[in-house]
Amino acid sequence: MYILIADTDRTRAEALAARLGAQTAGYVVQVAPSNLSLSTAVAELRPDVVIVDMARPDRDSLEQVRSATAQPAPVMLFVDEDDPNFMEEAIGAGVASYHVDIATIADIKPILRSAIALFRRGAERERRLAEAESALAERRLVDAAKRLLMQRDMMTEPAAHRFLQRRAMERQVRVAEVARALLGDDEEKMP
Repeated sequence: MYILIADTDRTRAEALAARLGAQTAGYVVQVAPSNLSLSTAVAELRPDVVIVDMARPDRDSLEQVRSATAQPAPVMLFVDEDDPNFMEEAIGAGVASYHVDIATIADIKPILRSAIALFRRGAERERRLAEAESALAERRLVDAAKRLLMQRDMMTEPAAHRFLQRRAMERQVRVAEVARALLGDDEEKMP
């Protein structure tokens, strides 16, 4: 596993990297280069996990974290002081794991595994939601095409559905593609 540590305090980041390296045999731990923004470092280095350690988080820091969470890797955030409002904002920004005071945590491995599991679960949920939204959009498109056929060509609903299915089989495309083409052709003919 490749872990990227981002911290404005280079000494603290290197100490955390050494601690992680000692606890997680076989893991590659790297401190993010100071000449790269967090989002650029994550995009270029493509870590499996990103650990962001902040002494005093602020809105600018949160924006950097938000840009890092857009990448396909879980972001773990460690802060020095508990701030419930900032925690809510950080989780809303896509942070997979939020913790206060990394120095008091004896073993980081379970937290890493938990963050990865939560991230994967969230990514799977997002994937399923996108599929459901796509299926719903296709269903609406097919229904609109059937309504058009029923109004324009005086077809019954079952006949309109069979018409769309036959066209899809003939052209070897999905029914939604036939519906999209039909609706597009009809819109072009409208004045």
